[in-house]
Amino acid sequence: MITGAQAVVDCIRREGIDHVFGIPGTMNLPILDVLRATPEIRFILTRHEQGAAFMAYGYARSIHRAAVVTATEGPGVTNLVTGIGAAYKGCVPVISISGAQELFMREKDASQDIDQVTLCKPITKWAYSIPSVGKVQEAVRRAFRVALAEPLGPVHIDASSDILLQKVESEPIAPEAYRPGTLACCAPAELDRAAQVIVQAKRPVLLVGGGVLRENALAALRRLAEATGIPVATLQYHPDAYPTSYPLSLGPIGRNGYSSANSALPQADVIIAVGAHIDKFSTAFKYGVINKEAKLIHHSPVGTDIGVVFPVAQAVTGSTLSFIDGLAERLKKKWNWIDVAALRRDWDAEREKMIDMKAVPILPPVVARAMREALPKDGIMIADAGNAGKHARVFMDTYQPDTYMYSDDWGSVGGAFPIAMGAKLARPNQPVMAAIGDMGMMCNIGELETAVREKIPVVCVVYNDRGLGNERAFQKELYGSRYFAVDYGDVDFGALAKAFGAYGERVTEPSGVLPALKRALASGLPAVVDVVIHQDSHAPVVFKR
Repeated sequence: MITGAQAVVDCIRREGIDHVFGIPGTMNLPILDVLRATPEIRFILTRHEQGAAFMAYGYARSIHRAAVVTATEGPGVTNLVTGIGAAYKGCVPVISISGAQELFMREKDASQDIDQVTLCKPITKWAYSIPSVGKVQEAVRRAFRVALAEPLGPVHIDASSDILLQKVESEPIAPEAYRPGTLACCAPAELDRAAQVIVQAKRPVLLVGGGVLRENALAALRRLAEATGIPVATLQYHPDAYPTSYPLSLGPIGRNGYSSANSALPQADVIIAVGAHIDKFSTAFKYGVINKEAKLIHHSPVGTDIGVVFPVAQAVTGSTLSFIDGLAERLKKKWNWIDVAALRRDWDAEREKMIDMKAVPILPPVVARAMREALPKDGIMIADAGNAGKHARVFMDTYQPDTYMYSDDWGSVGGAFPIAMGAKLARPNQPVMAAIGDMGMMCNIGELETAVREKIPVVCVVYNDRGLGNERAFQKELYGSRYFAVDYGDVDFGALAKAFGAYGERVTEPSGVLPALKRALASGLPAVVDVVIHQDSHAPVVFKR
């Protein structure tokens, strides 16, 4: 016989969980007591539950596996919500395991007692309060089964300490006995019809999304593109799904995308969306970058993503790899309708015009280009929401898969720093850098102590404009430059980092940016480079065609 808490830990250990993020509280202490005696699982004690949820997000997304976060009941769970919401919108399998008020306390308006299941339902694939110790192992197994089924996403389960301390028979069931490990293949008939449409195209383009990354299908995609000569654009959230350094890469489309992609895609007569979730930043949910006359072949592992924004000529569901391989078997034609290299040269020249090494305060493009130069090709870039992340995207050429992250379709300011910490723990041999504004850095500043204590050497580059640059941009674009409630006081984040025991410095001259980033990476410490940027240098906030 084992306790319910031991059953929880045994289940997650069988699933290969080696990190748990969170904060202990009264009702999840039984789980923490078992983790204390489980050296195979590293517990990362954070300063705030939001930070813990975002670290789990970064960890899970980096290696395309489930991650676990834990918190106590009530405010512990409400603090998790922002990170869990990001996981829901970004299809990231984060499993939240929290405490719940003791059974005899429920429905009595007790301290910290809320309906956590109802709270979590809109932002999870499944939310459940475990009613008895006999249901603990079944609930954990279902949590992983649901979280790891397409579309991937978070789940929430909770239990009170009295349930977790009761005894139950162990059920040592292996994951392969209760959930599938592979996706169904695409139907041959659907592939046949898709191939017939493509063969008739004069100007086809592949438009690639996150499914390629989740299924490790990049090598197959590259073979398909090079065998057919079809150029490849990416949706904005996943420029690393077909790295921008590849010869046929047009880069990401949409607002803050590459002009090479934004000029080529409207010319396409057939668009083949691969592993794709059509998003607002890429398309503005209207015709323009996607031509209304173009035929859209939309592939996704599940049908719920297809036809949501644009009607399709052919829908194809099933594994991304089987879709790519299926097209490769059927397409024997070669296209050469556009000079991708020339478009990319034009884009590089366009970017270069944004650089002014004499301007003080520093212009954000100077910082963005220096970040790409300082970060090794296998380095991982985390772009925060807001002005900083938009500038970073413009210069963040990618060389390998799984080297770029943004909180897809959620845009939570402040998530980049803890997401970067999770990514670094998942991929400890790759350098990790986050582009973040001063407001975003302040949101989870307490996690600097976590990074120092746990020796997680990520580099945060703060685009410090002493305010809300993104909202300044919107007020300029849409409200006649009537600025209001967008200014903060000046914070020296480099000095603040030093107070936490991290590496920190402030940069005020353009020539100092790249050397500072290199020193931060070389320090081997959690690091913050605070760059004072021009307040009125805004990335575009409205996509115009």
